[in-house]
Amino acid sequence: VSLLLGTIIRKVPLPTSDNSRECDPLSDPYDDPSMTDNAVLDFKQLETIGTHFLEVLMKMKHNGAIDKTRAGFTALCNRLLCSDNPRLSKLPESWMEQLMERTVAKEQTVDDLLRRSAGIPAAFIAFFLSEPEGTPKRLLPRALRWLIDVANKFMMYQNETKTTAPKHETQMNGDSKVNSKIRDEGVIPTVHAFNVLRVAFNDTNLATDTSGFAAEAMIIAIRSFSSSYWEVRNGACLAYTALVRRMIGFLNVQKRESARRALTGLEFFHRYPALHPFLYSELKIATELLTNGSPEHVGSNLAKAVHPSLCPMLMLLSRLKPSTIASETGDLLDPFLFMPFIRKCSTQSNLRVRVLASRALTGLISNEKLQVILLNIATELPSGTNLASSNMIHGLLLQLISLLDTNCRNLIDFSKKDQILDELIQTLVMRSWIGSPNLCRCPTLNTSFLKVLDIMLNVSRTCHSSKSFDSIHNLLWELSSECLDAEASNGLPFYDPTVAECRKQAATSYFNCVFQTSKNIDKDDTFIPIPGKHNPLASSLFHVSETHDRFTGFQERLIRSMSDASYEVRISTFKWLLLFLKSTELNDHIDDQGTMSGFIKWINLHLHTEMENLLFQERNHRCTCLILKILFTWNLLNFQKSCSKERLPETRFVGNIGSDSLFIFWDKLVSLYKVTRHVKTLEILLCCMGICVKQFAVMFTRQSDHVTSLNKVYDYISYYVDLVKQHADASEPVNIRKAAAESVVASGLLQTVDFIGQHVAHNTTPSDNSFSNFDKYASRTLDMWSTCIKLLEDEDVSLRSKLAVDVQKCFTSETYGVIPSQVDKVIISSFQHLSSIFGHWINYFDYLSNWLLGASSNVGSSGDLVRRVFDKEIDNHHEEKLLLCQICCFQLENISISESLAADENGGLDFLLEWRKRFFLRLMSFAGDHGGKKKVNWIGGLGNYKDAFLPVYSNLLGVYTLSRCISKGRLVNRGSFATEVSDVGDAIKPFLGNPLIHNLFLSLVRLDDGSDDGHASGNVAVWDGFDPYFLLR
Repeated sequence: VSLLLGTIIRKVPLPTSDNSRECDPLSDPYDDPSMTDNAVLDFKQLETIGTHFLEVLMKMKHNGAIDKTRAGFTALCNRLLCSDNPRLSKLPESWMEQLMERTVAKEQTVDDLLRRSAGIPAAFIAFFLSEPEGTPKRLLPRALRWLIDVANKFMMYQNETKTTAPKHETQMNGDSKVNSKIRDEGVIPTVHAFNVLRVAFNDTNLATDTSGFAAEAMIIAIRSFSSSYWEVRNGACLAYTALVRRMIGFLNVQKRESARRALTGLEFFHRYPALHPFLYSELKIATELLTNGSPEHVGSNLAKAVHPSLCPMLMLLSRLKPSTIASETGDLLDPFLFMPFIRKCSTQSNLRVRVLASRALTGLISNEKLQVILLNIATELPSGTNLASSNMIHGLLLQLISLLDTNCRNLIDFSKKDQILDELIQTLVMRSWIGSPNLCRCPTLNTSFLKVLDIMLNVSRTCHSSKSFDSIHNLLWELSSECLDAEASNGLPFYDPTVAECRKQAATSYFNCVFQTSKNIDKDDTFIPIPGKHNPLASSLFHVSETHDRFTGFQERLIRSMSDASYEVRISTFKWLLLFLKSTELNDHIDDQGTMSGFIKWINLHLHTEMENLLFQERNHRCTCLILKILFTWNLLNFQKSCSKERLPETRFVGNIGSDSLFIFWDKLVSLYKVTRHVKTLEILLCCMGICVKQFAVMFTRQSDHVTSLNKVYDYISYYVDLVKQHADASEPVNIRKAAAESVVASGLLQTVDFIGQHVAHNTTPSDNSFSNFDKYASRTLDMWSTCIKLLEDEDVSLRSKLAVDVQKCFTSETYGVIPSQVDKVIISSFQHLSSIFGHWINYFDYLSNWLLGASSNVGSSGDLVRRVFDKEIDNHHEEKLLLCQICCFQLENISISESLAADENGGLDFLLEWRKRFFLRLMSFAGDHGGKKKVNWIGGLGNYKDAFLPVYSNLLGVYTLSRCISKGRLVNRGSFATEVSDVGDAIKPFLGNPLIHNLFLSLVRLDDGSDDGHASGNVAVWDGFDPYFLLR
């Protein structure tokens, strides 16, 4: 009803204003002809409609009804505000006054807050959005000012009555069951106000108009965190989140580009100057509370020691990015003025406060002051173990981590960056005891110190000819080795997660000293290594193996870490090894490093065996998944090198481990697949199976083994094809389908059709007993192509696009590379490629016919064309069965075997007639089951219904195509199928209202007797030159 009223309001004429009558105060608007002439709705009716909208929004709690009502109310208010009649244009303002009265009405309960105030925010947004663009806003500024005052008034009242709260609380506890939904006056209206502010600041269309109120709204939201009522705190938190997004933007922690588009601290406080003095005073109060709290008090009641507004302020400041220039001297809006308070927070006993404060520090320090601040913080670290507070040390290390990772990393001046690192490492060397587990017994401090050095090493790699790289590298190598050598239990009888975290960070840092593989490095932070003495990449690799003993120690460390008792260490090691194998630098530069030849030789000879042994000993599913990824990456890399005919050193991988070892490895993968329940492990298992199948295909095509081995290989391939077909189904999760697509490409079965096509039988008489090994293998490769084409029609865009590029490589010369084509074009090209290879094979004709038969069965013969509410939806809405049907029919008509079958009287013609009969019977069965529904008044005719069109057209197209194939042999006279064609015409008469079905049937009639008399319909156009394969044009 609301949507209908909104549509009516947009279209119908409204009462207009007559200026001469308007100036007369004694005139009656209801007697004014100008108010009634040509007006469909009068003033009273419009007022009633508006009241209806308000009533619905006030009473309804259903989100769908609220959204539809808001749309209609917005249309009504917009039309009235654009009216030249002053009485009409003032109606929205009067309704908004009623809404304000309802919002602050007394005796409201918690039920009025259901669904975040339900329709109240929607009603306000309707007023805001209805104001015409290009004109001064009246409703929005008035409403926002009123909402902020409502929230502010309640907070001021609550602060004045805080002393009476305990007495009131005691009184309420007496009859809590009766008054459980009643709150003090002002609580419910304040929550309504925050809910409206949240929606208003979240709306992008109102961003410009609401920006002037953002600072005041932020102030009252932060203050409301101190409220004693959960409802107020919750509403303030939601509004605070919307304000941060509107004022600073979204935060994407995965992409550093989003941080680069953020505001600097200097820009933020000059854009919202009212926030600076507020934050200054609040931070001063909050830090005084932290500082004055005794350790005993803090430990016993930590919640009261942390000011309620402290964390929101720190989170707000942490979203700001550092400024490239410092503020002017005496600037009252300088964010650096918060520095003393933030640094106090960063050394408190509350871990969360320390973390937030260290992050908030980054936006306060400009690049000009960065060097001095970093050195001051590092100098404050104690150089000895005496009189050192662990909380203070951890807070200082957290500050260094944040400033190095954000401020220092983003410096454009490489010389300044290297100078900062050089001075900083000289200071940290004197405090290296913090990273030593033997000298510092706190694992959290060890972990933080290693993180500082790890970030410094990472940043130094971006500096050409870095002076600090060697010092950082050596210190990090030494400390990380010491942490890894420490006992996992650290002498404790129980599991300590801080020790596990320390050893995990130590493993990451240790292997990063060898080769930087961090995924967090931004692309703009990296550079192409150049040969030379001061190349950081070459230097890091050199440090691994400059002595034989050191390289041997690294190799032993790698082997020990992969089987470490702590799964955190194993995960870090496997991650590094996986990224090491995937790294582009590995392929481009490692082989040129003679100092790494020993490590590369070990990987070539022992990596596959080592991973295979660890795989079946591992009990942690994350480690198992990483081991499988390493195996897949390593074997795929070597297969690619062998295909490119590169000269490979002595390497052990699936391609050269021998058939017995390969069979054992396959059996282990299958047994692991049967017991695995984690989805990610199943995904990579499919890919690893594809790698094994690639070698199975090589063994089969070489025919180098005995017949028993070939039979075993065929069984393995057949099992794999069925497995991939199962996981490529549209009902499977998208990540499983992506893994199936990647496994199909990795298996190499798609490329083997070129070889198999030369060895299949050339007979024109089908016989199940004549199947050779090659015929059976060719059938399974066609099944794989069928699965691949099914995946090319997947709903997921990225899956289709990536797979299309990989499939193109199967029939495109790689001399000039592969130019990505549309996925539909790739599907058509795939069928053309298969037809060019198997066009002489009768089983391929049979395969295409079965494919067509499966694609044309959209609705079962006993199904119902009417969709019910709870009927299961199809899993893949992107699939185009009609396109596949037309492709199959087109290929059936044009492959070479079709003409040979039509001219063969010894079984070939009977084969074609049998297939034509199957499509004929399918068509008659469907038409007989559903043609009787013509009594129902189908809009557009029964043939235009989607679930009826596809079966009728596809099966009719099958009959037409087989008829054309039969006519090629000239062994069957034209007109021999006249009776069948006439029966078809009678059966599908209810569907002939569809022009495509009608013209295809006429084409079948012309093919049979060259005439279409008596079958043309006056209501359906007859197309000259109709192409049954119209989708392939």
